[in-house]
Amino acid sequence: MPKETYDLLSFDENTRFKLKTEAALILNAQRIKKLSEDPSKFDRYIEERLAIMRKILNSSGPFRLKEGEKIIVDYDGNDVKISFD
Repeated sequence: MPKETYDLLSFDENTRFKLKTEAALILNAQRIKKLSEDPSKFDRYIEERLAIMRKILNSSGPFRLKEGEKIIVDYDGNDVKISFD
């Protein structure tokens, strides 16, 4: 299934804030997961955050979220990569 690509700049300020907040929560969970003795417990949390993002985007599959030319979220259906750099 091909990835849908969404540009944050096409959303209103409130929606952009919600999407970026969910992405930041995923990034933090991924960082903590690497240090955890039980990393699997973070998988559900990350899935919940992705579900919220998919609902906002009205998407059911893989997606890419960018801000201008910069890719913020790249979700392939299994793995999610977040970058605010």
